[in-house]
Amino acid sequence: MSDKQIAIEVVYCADCGYWPRTSWMLGELMTDIQHLVSDVKLIPATKGLFEWSVNGDLVFSKAAMGRFPDMDELRELIYAHLD
Repeated sequence: MSDKQIAIEVVYCADCGYWPRTSWMLGELMTDIQHLVSDVKLIPATKGLFEWSVNGDLVFSKAAMGRFPDMDELRELIYAHLD
């Protein structure tokens, strides 16, 4: 991994109870890469949204995929922006 700084944005459906999943996944990522993260933005939303972006690029959308990411998948998507 490089020393490239990244900004992470997470849009999650608060009404749907997605916060526990969001906080757990973010915690797992931050344990590994917190020294590379310049900014984290958490945006509560509605309508089943669960989206992760890195440096403004959407890397995962529950609406597009029809499912939640597993932790390994999300980690790979985030790490791809570190190279």
